[in-house]
Amino acid sequence: MARTSRKQPSTGNRRTFLKGSAALALSPVVGALSACGGGATDTVASASGARARTAMATSLGVFGRSMTINLANRIPDLTLAFGNASSQSGSTPQSSASLAAPGQSITVSASSNASDCTGSFSLSGGAAAFAVSYVHPFGSGATTVGVSPSSGYIAGTDAATYSGHAATANVNLYRAVPATAGGFVVPLGLLAANAWNNCQDFANSMFGGNVRTANVIQSAYQSTGAAGFVPPADFTGNQMASFVAQWTSRWINGSGNSVVPSDDAQLLDALKRYVTNAASNGPLTMWVPQIAYQAGTSPAAFYLSGYRAFPFVDASGNWIADSVSAFLTLFAAGSHLVAISATSDIPAGVSVQAFDDFMGASGVSTSADIGNSHYASVVNTTGRYYLSVGSDFAPANCGLILSFLYGRTVNNALAGAGAYNTFIQLEGWQAGGSRHNADYATYQATLWNISTFGASPYSEKRATSVFLAPAGWTPQVYQTTRMMPYVGAYAQSNGSPQQWLNTALVSIPADAPPLPARYVGG
Repeated sequence: MARTSRKQPSTGNRRTFLKGSAALALSPVVGALSACGGGATDTVASASGARARTAMATSLGVFGRSMTINLANRIPDLTLAFGNASSQSGSTPQSSASLAAPGQSITVSASSNASDCTGSFSLSGGAAAFAVSYVHPFGSGATTVGVSPSSGYIAGTDAATYSGHAATANVNLYRAVPATAGGFVVPLGLLAANAWNNCQDFANSMFGGNVRTANVIQSAYQSTGAAGFVPPADFTGNQMASFVAQWTSRWINGSGNSVVPSDDAQLLDALKRYVTNAASNGPLTMWVPQIAYQAGTSPAAFYLSGYRAFPFVDASGNWIADSVSAFLTLFAAGSHLVAISATSDIPAGVSVQAFDDFMGASGVSTSADIGNSHYASVVNTTGRYYLSVGSDFAPANCGLILSFLYGRTVNNALAGAGAYNTFIQLEGWQAGGSRHNADYATYQATLWNISTFGASPYSEKRATSVFLAPAGWTPQVYQTTRMMPYVGAYAQSNGSPQQWLNTALVSIPADAPPLPARYVGG
């Protein structure tokens, strides 16, 4: 993850994503949206007496509030009944129907007359119960909708706060998927028989309680990888492998009947083009460190014995599904990957387009990273994110890939072609808010890279970078740097590794060759 030191945002307008019977605070970086549109209505709210409030509201044309909540029952085998309607201010909430069968929606509405519109109700059936509350202030303040489900169920809303005098919220109600450490997450709609996009709810649920803790990562320390890599710690309730399979199908088979959301498809297609066309001598190869957990270590230390090649295409030019799947699994888990393009690192006569240059020319939407700690003593300012999330809340109609970071291994935005390599990594959330900062705290406890959906031990900090490289480039374990050196990760001096490398986290064979002089002081 991109590790930055940022002041925690104010928790004055906390957004909740709820499971069980407890509210799980997500603290989005969003300002409280005024329910009535600005300072003039603040005056209305503070005016004394009902007559003064009514007169002012009428003169401003903001007489009253309305709250509309559309609730979709996504539980396949339970009908939910509306009940327990109560008003603290404004009219009693009314439902468009008394029951919501599986797959059906109901609309609940309430209104007020020159006052707050605040109330509550419930939807319940069988073991499922969802207590819904709403606050729609007449004056300034955030309009919010909260849902508190019974244990084993979960809900997602389409926004952290709502604006306007006539506010509308959309809520999905689910049976939850158990996560590793006792938390609950949303079932991903893309995996359903009739696939649909609920990536917003799914991504937001990744930040619920007991979902992405250090304990979840530590439970994965001793996993072994029959496929040639250490499996990720999975925050998704074992849904990661299934959506990676969809990504793999998109990569190999093209759009076809793909259910992959358009934003995800755009990036996956770009990665595929890069692997195919970046090098002048054919498709790239992925090289994965072969590592084994050292029993009893925490944070986890690994023994690095060498590298395994994962060619993306066979001799006939066909995609190798296992290699594509391995790459996308490592990507989804937050592994640190380095695209080798520096002239001094690649074979003579070969040219490779730098990944950041490729992304800049691809036409995809990117945004500047505020700074990260990769390959820098203080802060690396060359990073960019795919898309721009802008808050600690997934946007409506989004895909799954919301925090893809890339940047240079040389902290110099003016460096020319061939002077650097590029790192790529899916983070937990874009930098600048409480989600990113919370992930950093977990990273410090485990030293595993953290993505939105899981965590991975493959990190440049422990000499386990994964490589994308042209044919003819073969990595070697060396003394000093331990991993294969590359521009941005050469030794500082003979026998002295780069200062950001934690050599306590990796051991190598005793007979590993000494570091060649050409990899010193780069």
